[in-house]
Amino acid sequence: MYTGKLWTLYNGVFSGSRRLVINGVLKANVIRNFSSKNPKPKGRILLRSKRFLTNLGIAAVLSYTGYAVWVIGASSEEIAMRQDIVHFMEEGQESNEGTLVKYSPLKVLGRFENPFDEYRIQTVQEFFFNRIVELFQRNRGGIPNNKEDMDELMPIHKPDWLQKGIRLVYEKSENKVVVSKILEGNEVQNRNIGFQGNKNIPIYTTWLGQSCNYILYNGLKILTDPLFSDYLVDETFGPKRITEQPCQIDEVPEPDVIVVSHNHPDHLDAASIEKWRNTDVLWIVPKGMSHYLKRFDVSNFIELSWWETCELEKGNEIYHISCTPAMHWSGRGLTDINHSLWCSFLLSHNNEPILFHAGDTGYVSDLYSRIKRKFGSGCRLAILPCGQYCPEWHQKPRHIDPSEVIKIMEDLEAKHVLGVHWGTFVLSGEYFREPKERLELLAEWKGIKDNCHCPELGKTEHIK
Repeated sequence: MYTGKLWTLYNGVFSGSRRLVINGVLKANVIRNFSSKNPKPKGRILLRSKRFLTNLGIAAVLSYTGYAVWVIGASSEEIAMRQDIVHFMEEGQESNEGTLVKYSPLKVLGRFENPFDEYRIQTVQEFFFNRIVELFQRNRGGIPNNKEDMDELMPIHKPDWLQKGIRLVYEKSENKVVVSKILEGNEVQNRNIGFQGNKNIPIYTTWLGQSCNYILYNGLKILTDPLFSDYLVDETFGPKRITEQPCQIDEVPEPDVIVVSHNHPDHLDAASIEKWRNTDVLWIVPKGMSHYLKRFDVSNFIELSWWETCELEKGNEIYHISCTPAMHWSGRGLTDINHSLWCSFLLSHNNEPILFHAGDTGYVSDLYSRIKRKFGSGCRLAILPCGQYCPEWHQKPRHIDPSEVIKIMEDLEAKHVLGVHWGTFVLSGEYFREPKERLELLAEWKGIKDNCHCPELGKTEHIK
């Protein structure tokens, strides 16, 4: 079988690298023992030490390459097998029968991997190659040299969260969120738009940078991918925000629920966990993130896998937050890559899809139409990332561009789209305002400019 061939290849590569390490260690021991009896010039010892380090480096590269080859092969084999099963189940028809088979989480050698044909694995070599290339790019992102120009290009508003006349209604909504139950993928019924009572309930959303949004709907307060730090790593390594924060974390009203799409530093910072760890706030995170939250003594959290749904109750209202797939990856460092899952979230109320939060994702041709068939069309608001797509050969498997934002809007049949994940940090090669300009130009060409645009930092959008 293909798996057997891969295992033979992996063993061959690993055995070769292991022999290099053993030979290097044996040589080093011989050199040390011999040198103690017969002192040699330092130059010769240094030369042999360099050879040992070279062998060690080659062994590490070969071992990692063998691992990467195995992951690629095993993932490809699993994807092909799932496609065959789904083709048999659905017989070429537009159906949702095979969705849970085709796009359930995939693990290879203990780590999550992407079960999508469109995905291409990012190797460590590719990652560091791009970081080196970035060092030679001048004025990456096209950031203005003075604050006045930046303020004109990126207006920043002090959030008022709600209009004064409506604010009191939400401030009186003090009922805590209670988790009723967790529903498995096959327990969640397909959503059909039969109930029309939600159309008069407004959605208020305030963009706070990257994918961080503060959303109010029917008394439910949701914070997505919280980020209130000026640096992703620290002041030494950066990267630093290119725009000021619309507000400080202490000025943010306490949410009922915080949803985190994945654990990358630009989608979750330690300051947010510290702020809301000992409160009534409910954290909803992807499978595998509990280890990180427990380091901060967070106890009020729920882990969801793809297609699982959390049923919440606040006051007399029932809400459903479903964890849906995304094409991305996870990790806060080199040692925890893909230890936890990544996802998108969909909020439903009265069997209607209200809010879709994509987090970070590449484009998958049939994923969003399957989400639509499972949870219903006509999602009121989709918050989609539209930046960090350049260079395309490197970023495409993990990030969508403005044209793919339009595709997802069409696949979901979403009524409104807000483009986020831009104008906060320089994490890719495009001009920092290009995602906004391209998305809004495409929306104008499509005749949907009133329903698809990029928000301004701190300005509360009213979605009717």
